Amino acid sequence: MANKNNFDRKQGHLQALGAKKRSISFSFQYLDNTQGQTLKEWEAEGLLADFIVRTQQISQYTVEESLRLQYIKQYTKVAFPPTSKFKEPKHVTPDNWAVIHIKPKSKEVVAGFLENDVFYIVFLDKEHDFWDTNLQDRNKNRK
Repeated sequence: MANKNNFDRKQGHLQALGAKKRSISFSFQYLDNTQGQTLKEWEAEGLLADFIVRTQQISQYTVEESLRLQYIKQYTKVAFPPTSKFKEPKHVTPDNWAVIHIKPKSKEVVAGFLENDVFYIVFLDKEHDFWDTNLQDRNKNRK
């Protein structure tokens, strides 16, 4: 019996045998230890293990699936969050920033950016200061 993959390859379809969808991977290449917290601080507070579990869950999916399922939230309307307590780093200039909550609906996030099938981690942010969501509440209190 002829193997369908062998037949396809003979017909000029050169997709790799056994090729699967490209799942998302993670890189610490651009991690900024001058803002937010360090890996050691997250480890001491028990956050690092939660983040590793989350990356394991997310790495089962493609970038598109991760965005659709809202495991990753990408900011597409601004280059860098205008209310951020972080300063935009000089060593990276992504088109769009993104965050991952380390647990569903937790305030702790990892901020970074997507490029191809890689999420580059730039900030560890246990207070969600990357995109300051409390700004509206503070403005209401000032009135």
